[in-house]
Amino acid sequence: MLATIEEHEALRQVVIQVERDHPDIALQMRDLLANNIDTLHGDQQLLELLHASIESNLSTIFHMLVNNIDLQSLKPPTAAVEYAIRLAQRDIPLSSLTRAYYLAQSMFLRIVLEEVESLELPDGKRIELVRGLANTVHSYIDWMLQRITEEYGTEHRRWWSARATTNTAVILKVLRGETVSPQSFTAETHYDLDQRHLAMVAWFEDPSGGVEAQQRLDRLVRQVAALLGSPRAPLISAVDRTTAWSWASMPVTSVSAKTRASLDQIIARAPGVRLSLGGIEAGIEGFRYSHQQAVGAWHVAQSSNRYRRSPVVADSDPNVALTSILLKDKAESVRWMHRVLGKYAGAGDTNSAVRETLRVFFASGQNYSRTAELTGVHRNTVRHRVARFEEAQRDAQHFDPLEVALALRIHDVFGA
Repeated sequence: MLATIEEHEALRQVVIQVERDHPDIALQMRDLLANNIDTLHGDQQLLELLHASIESNLSTIFHMLVNNIDLQSLKPPTAAVEYAIRLAQRDIPLSSLTRAYYLAQSMFLRIVLEEVESLELPDGKRIELVRGLANTVHSYIDWMLQRITEEYGTEHRRWWSARATTNTAVILKVLRGETVSPQSFTAETHYDLDQRHLAMVAWFEDPSGGVEAQQRLDRLVRQVAALLGSPRAPLISAVDRTTAWSWASMPVTSVSAKTRASLDQIIARAPGVRLSLGGIEAGIEGFRYSHQQAVGAWHVAQSSNRYRRSPVVADSDPNVALTSILLKDKAESVRWMHRVLGKYAGAGDTNSAVRETLRVFFASGQNYSRTAELTGVHRNTVRHRVARFEEAQRDAQHFDPLEVALALRIHDVFGA
């Protein structure tokens, strides 16, 4: 604090003058912060809490300066602590809180220093007064930030864990088909079942994780939901340390190619994170069905040769829905594929060439000329490869074009 009686008296004059000339200083600070911190825009409740936090901090600072009270004798203002707790519950980044304090500090010092300039003091005394004021205010802000950061961290961990647990319990009831009142579901989760849903599964490939990993998934899913155009926050449930289920409110019936490309880029830039998507479905049945699709795509993303490295896998991607069905008994699907393809399910360039020819042959309506054009080989080569395969399958007394086409897809997905 300021050392001499003379300095303290000068300081009292400054503080009294600030209080008299700026009765609405807390409101001015609130407006400054609201205009400069994006997370506060449009949230009237948060703005009111912010105003109360600013008023309580100003009152404490004025009291400390006027009465020359040592910083360690103070207690953090209740309204300021409550504001930090509320930000933690809203999952608003701690950086927003820190920035608010520094912006307010800058404005407060500017106003106070203007009052110092109006005092009739020798330049040396004025500099000492300014230095003492700045040091005191800086110390107070640093002291407050240490305490509210601790409060924020404690509440964020507690609230996130409690929210995840609550969400999971009521979500599982809906997914199991138990009777759940849409009104009670909304009251518990703040998510409406009577709308269009897009379900997602987000996960880390690294099996280690914890609260921090889940919070990263939480933030990423919120970013994805915003990109998808969701008008409200997504519903998120922690499945384990490295996996989260989520649902986004959808104002549209399909995801555009442009949005999907942006989504792929976002996930690709998130180290070690992958995402699966269901379809956009409506109502409580759509809530369940989209989730089933997302979980199916999740299985495909982990098991399919084709999609094992894709950052995002959607139920609507080629062969994903079919593959998710086949994955329900992968071993039997692969056995059946071997039975249909016979020796051509095996490794080697010759077998691979026959499979590729057959794939294009059936996809082009069994047109030899079109197949030759698409594969870049002679038409007679196509005929020869198809004939060899048909001959082998006749020996096995098994040849159905539809089954062969499906077996080729299974081979493409799972390999031999």
